Amino acid sequence: MHVVIFEDHAVERLGVLVAARPACALTIGTTTLVGMLDTLGVVRPVPRRPFAAHASSSRSRGVTLWGLPPWHTHVESLQDAPVLAVNARLVPTARHLALLRSLIAAGRSTVVTADGVVAAALVLPASAADGDLVQALLERRSDAAHALAGREATEQGEEIRLLVDPHDVVTEHERAIEDDLAARIDAGRYAEERPGLHVAPGGHVDRLVVVRRGPVVVESGAEIGPFVCLDGPVWVGPEARIHPHSWIRPGTSIGRGCRVGGEVEATVFEPFANKPHEGFVGHSHVGSWVNLAAGTITGNLKSTYGEVRLHDPLPDGSRTTVHTGRQFLGALVGDLVRSQVGTMLPCGARIGMAATIGGSVPDRVPPFFNMLMGGLGGSQSTPDQAATILSRMMARRGIPSLPADLALLTELAGAGSLAAGEPGATPNSDAI
Repeated sequence: MHVVIFEDHAVERLGVLVAARPACALTIGTTTLVGMLDTLGVVRPVPRRPFAAHASSSRSRGVTLWGLPPWHTHVESLQDAPVLAVNARLVPTARHLALLRSLIAAGRSTVVTADGVVAAALVLPASAADGDLVQALLERRSDAAHALAGREATEQGEEIRLLVDPHDVVTEHERAIEDDLAARIDAGRYAEERPGLHVAPGGHVDRLVVVRRGPVVVESGAEIGPFVCLDGPVWVGPEARIHPHSWIRPGTSIGRGCRVGGEVEATVFEPFANKPHEGFVGHSHVGSWVNLAAGTITGNLKSTYGEVRLHDPLPDGSRTTVHTGRQFLGALVGDLVRSQVGTMLPCGARIGMAATIGGSVPDRVPPFFNMLMGGLGGSQSTPDQAATILSRMMARRGIPSLPADLALLTELAGAGSLAAGEPGATPNSDAI
């Protein structure tokens, strides 16, 4: 079975979270869509072109900029085997995995739609037309998803969830994490060192750590220092570290190689993110190779206790409002972002990739924007500057930098369409 993950045009609405990574590489719960689908066969993501090129160039290093191993760049002919095509915005849940398994078991060409778009499809090697359709997906041709949706064997999926807006990532993570942890525990790879604390071989939890509520799952190579308070559900990924005197609250996922301290709640840290010092981060999503300096704080609850709303500028100078339906929503932080000591982010802040922020941050920060240089108006960082800082961060993790990193950043800086914010963005009056 070959699994193809395709991105449709709606992926652009996810903004800062997918500006420097494929949508299928977003962590929700304790896994990514790539990780979930890996149990079904050979996975072939087909993201936007810069990411495909970067993944191929990263094979010598064994890890991509977004912290996952490079995927299969060459597979055998797709004409002779069934192909499962999956929308990159499909939320990686046990329910969705069971649905995909049922499509495979049924053994017939089937299309499942949700919200009027293709969520998944099983394409059998029955005709040349099917082969052309698979090739269209591999080439990211705009007509591929429409061709799938137009097939006769179309079924409307019930309760299929696709990511639509960036805040959906926070909502879906909160829904998924407990079931994900239960599945990991059921796999039998962990020792329950004390009630609610499940540790993989090679993981270390200091005896002075307090687990007030489980489940807490600690992966191999992870370390949790003394005087840490853990309130599950919490996942601590491989080689991650939680520093002493931290409070890790419910709904937190800490990815591979992260360094985390202070107070954290209901937040995903993508691989190699860094928040080692005091400061509160809550109901947020933090990208890879981010460094949140000491005293960085996210707002996650308005002073009115009302709904957090997001505002986007329109060409005519007005703003459109997105109702998140969430009372608690922190910051959505793109990859490679850095904050100054004492940085304050408002509710619903969206921070573009490779931005440098400090002080009181507006609700939307453009990619590569530097709030600390260039006076009141800030300045624009170059891809070379971002790549230099990235190489220094990677060296601290023992990971070599590659020319492919600079090439990716250069291309993304030239495109610039997926990161939220415009220079001179104003604070979000709704976020207080």
